[in-house]
Amino acid sequence: MAERATKTTATAVDEYDFDAWDDEAEAKAIAALAPQIRYIIVENNFIGRFQDGVIVKLPLSISLDELDKLTETTENPVDQVKILLEQMGGKEALGDFTRHNMTETIAMAGKFFDVFARIAGATLPES
Repeated sequence: MAERATKTTATAVDEYDFDAWDDEAEAKAIAALAPQIRYIIVENNFIGRFQDGVIVKLPLSISLDELDKLTETTENPVDQVKILLEQMGGKEALGDFTRHNMTETIAMAGKFFDVFARIAGATLPES
């Protein structure tokens, strides 16, 4: 059986400086890659815009029955947003959401649920 040889060249070794990588370098790299998700709230709707300009619209007034159905179906927030999008806007709206890269999709879902939680928290009576 033939063995596969791995060739390491000086160029490949010098290409990456693992010794200089630290928390600050990581934070800068992550910040540069983080998607810039913009959103507004209009008439009980979360309206988000992906970096390429595609807009998605999600309801912020969800009944307990709808919320129960979502959480029974899946605990994954991205899947929950996908279900809401399909219910509200059909397969085309769902396609607009899912064709984006995963980091943008997760960021959009995170923004939506953050806003949703803040609205729910704002309506709770203080103890």
